[in-house]
Amino acid sequence: MKTFQRFDLYRKVPRDLTEPTVSGAAVSCCTVFIGLYLVFTEFFVFLQRRWDSEMFIDESKSEEKLQINLNITFPELPCELLSFDAQDVMGSHEVDVHGNLWKDRLSSKGEVIAREEIKSSHYGASSTLTRHITFNYDNQDVDRIKQMIHSGEGCQVSGFVKVNKVPGNIHLSTYSHSFLFGSLYQETRNLNISHTINHLSYGSEKDIAYIQQQLQGTGVVSPLDGVSHIVTEKKTGLFVDSAIFEYYTKVVPTTYVPLSQKRMNVYQFTANSNKIMGQSMPSLYVRYDFSPVTVLYKEARETLAHFTVQICAVVGGIFTVAGLVDSVLHRGMLHLARKVRAGKLV
Repeated sequence: MKTFQRFDLYRKVPRDLTEPTVSGAAVSCCTVFIGLYLVFTEFFVFLQRRWDSEMFIDESKSEEKLQINLNITFPELPCELLSFDAQDVMGSHEVDVHGNLWKDRLSSKGEVIAREEIKSSHYGASSTLTRHITFNYDNQDVDRIKQMIHSGEGCQVSGFVKVNKVPGNIHLSTYSHSFLFGSLYQETRNLNISHTINHLSYGSEKDIAYIQQQLQGTGVVSPLDGVSHIVTEKKTGLFVDSAIFEYYTKVVPTTYVPLSQKRMNVYQFTANSNKIMGQSMPSLYVRYDFSPVTVLYKEARETLAHFTVQICAVVGGIFTVAGLVDSVLHRGMLHLARKVRAGKLV
């Protein structure tokens, strides 16, 4: 046994050979308080979760569609004159909007008058917000549209569409009703494309809502929300200064990998806008292009092993530093005491 005791690295000193001091008590109290603070700090860090980000080139060849979520209000443009269309660089005009996109007719006070589903069509720019092809209008329909314009009726378009994952655009315009402009000459000179983008995003709406509510600060998934543009009258004061509004968005595929939920694939994007004044047919374009870089957000937390190492480092470090401080103070006080006894300290 005595042979084994020789390996003891922590040999004990008998209590009667130790001496308590005031400086040692002060250092000990400070050591305990600082040690507890650092230990609790490390414990809270251990409980917290963080998001680590990285970027990589996405080489996957997926043929799935891109979902575009939109909610746009036109307070002074009737739904009857708006048409919806989408086009991409491949020349495709097909849009999956059946049952997913709606129009709300709004009164001049912003109250909802009626709601209708937007039907899909394959007529390109003639794809309309109404249930029927826009060329079937008679005089009664023209009078009805005039009444909508004079009463200040507006429109709110909401829902989502699915398009090909290639650069393209979606637009809400009056192009498909241009054949009516002869009968509505005076009225169409006052068409107002003023609008508010209540919401615009790319990807699953459920995932985007979760990210906006729970993961704030980890991505920019809807920077255009709340953007509003007002078209004023011309300087002559007779007619509205019509315009075409274009929003250019650069879409960045983004993947979230939470610890306790399934993987979420959404899209961040940056946006810039442009306004072209003096146009006879007011329109709103949302143009989108894709970044080749994918951003990955991965939720992580500190491991138990890392937490244990941190605690050991804190405890060992603080006691080592405290021992050095106590030693310096003790030696300093002894030195001063000797000088006092020798009468060398004034």
